[in-house]
Amino acid sequence: MPVIAGLPRRDRDSSADADRESVPATTSLRVHPFAVLVFLLVVLAGVYYTVITTNPVWVIAAVVVGALLASAIRVVNEWERAAVLRLGKFRRMAGPGLFLVIPILDSVPYIVDLRIVPYNVPSQKTLTRDNVPVTVDAIVYYQVADPQAAVLKIENYRQATQWGAAAVLRDLIGKSTLDEVLSERERLGQTIRATLDGLTGAWGIKVPNVEIRDVFIAEQLEDAIAREPAAEREKRARLKLAEAEKLAAGIITEAADIYARDPVALQLRSMNMLFEMAMEGKNTIIFVPTETRIGLPSPLGVFGLVEKLERREGRGEGGEG
Repeated sequence: MPVIAGLPRRDRDSSADADRESVPATTSLRVHPFAVLVFLLVVLAGVYYTVITTNPVWVIAAVVVGALLASAIRVVNEWERAAVLRLGKFRRMAGPGLFLVIPILDSVPYIVDLRIVPYNVPSQKTLTRDNVPVTVDAIVYYQVADPQAAVLKIENYRQATQWGAAAVLRDLIGKSTLDEVLSERERLGQTIRATLDGLTGAWGIKVPNVEIRDVFIAEQLEDAIAREPAAEREKRARLKLAEAEKLAAGIITEAADIYARDPVALQLRSMNMLFEMAMEGKNTIIFVPTETRIGLPSPLGVFGLVEKLERREGRGEGGEG
């Protein structure tokens, strides 16, 4: 199935259904044990008066009063806020702790959790700006900053934030190159956070952080990407070697000038080379006449054949004269 941007349609639909089932709406209010205790105490008091007076009206009245009192008592945790509606109209956000409502007239359809919620964005497969297919995973942290707006301005703030995070992630990856996705994850995460925060701010949702966790690419691209830094390292090594050769050539040229000006220095260097070779003890040194002078002194070294012939011819001519 071809993929142009984001998941294939079938995968997007299946992931959307999974999110719809796994993401709860704003939580409904629960019956607190304290309200149950009040109800039981009132009913027991009604039973007691019924036994004393033998009048069953006390039991019926106790059940009605106990039910009304129990429904008027509401308790929410420290990190929660409850939306109170009176005859369908928003009244206030109550909590934390114990609060009272008017039975029958007031209702508490939702409580909102104010803690930070971490959400693992499903893998988003898309194309980068330079047409490279990648699969990106990210983690989004969001929090309810305005519980009233989260209740009144959107049906399900969790679902909307999570779907918005997936859409913003795909859109930003499509506007970035592969090198930017691989090397600038922190900057991309901050850009996603700012974009998503602007989207959810009207709903009373704050996005404190977004982290790009994993970036997956094809194996063929991994090999190509691995070869690029290797080639760059080889380039730097060759440049360093060329610089070293240039420096060595300059030093050798300076040494050659010194040897040209002072033949004794060349002879001393030649003797030192012979000494170093002899110190190894594993080499046999054989002096072979050549056509060039090697710079060794006459008692130890060997002169070239050409030079010997010239000297012999010079002596011959001198004798004839």
